[in-house]
Amino acid sequence: MAKRHFTERGFKGTTLDAVAEEARCAKGALYLEFADKETLLRAVVEETFAAIRSSFTAEVMAIASPLARLGETLRFAYRQYAREPLFGRLLREDPELKALGLGSQEDDGRAARAQIEQLAGWVDEGVALGEIRPDVDRYVVPFAIGVLRTAPQQLALTSGLVAVSQERVLEGLVQLFLAGLAAPPKPAPRRAASKKKTTRKQVRRQS
Repeated sequence: MAKRHFTERGFKGTTLDAVAEEARCAKGALYLEFADKETLLRAVVEETFAAIRSSFTAEVMAIASPLARLGETLRFAYRQYAREPLFGRLLREDPELKALGLGSQEDDGRAARAQIEQLAGWVDEGVALGEIRPDVDRYVVPFAIGVLRTAPQQLALTSGLVAVSQERVLEGLVQLFLAGLAAPPKPAPRRAASKKKTTRKQVRRQS
């Protein structure tokens, strides 16, 4: 219920009183559980992120190919943006919304570094398998994904300008991203020239 309020009304438009009224619970009981609106939003975001992490494990981590896994990471982000309008609403309303921060700054930094290392590790894995170009900067890839993840927000600002669906543009971005990472195909091995057998007649002629 609180999630729907934040999604429909944004952070500024949501009040604990309105949430308590719709939930038909005493305002005092809600205030005992959540000291303020920011605390309530933090709880909603944490619960949502837990579900997203579970989905990411099921939909992305099981992919064997590291190159395909990187591409699916982007597709997953785009699917989540569509599934969870809460984040789009909050980011459009206030990109610097402090309430979106989870845990301490130290915890957030540790989680971000772990994610960067995971994605960079996938690059290393892809290079070792011959899927990814060896000259790719392993640490640029995680940041490129981070930038491309925001594409739905940018497309929302330009919707209606051209007759191209958002889904088509997003998939095009994924394909361009993968094309920039992919190692060139290995040339087919050359077949050795077959030696013709010399017949007895040819030997006689040569002699």
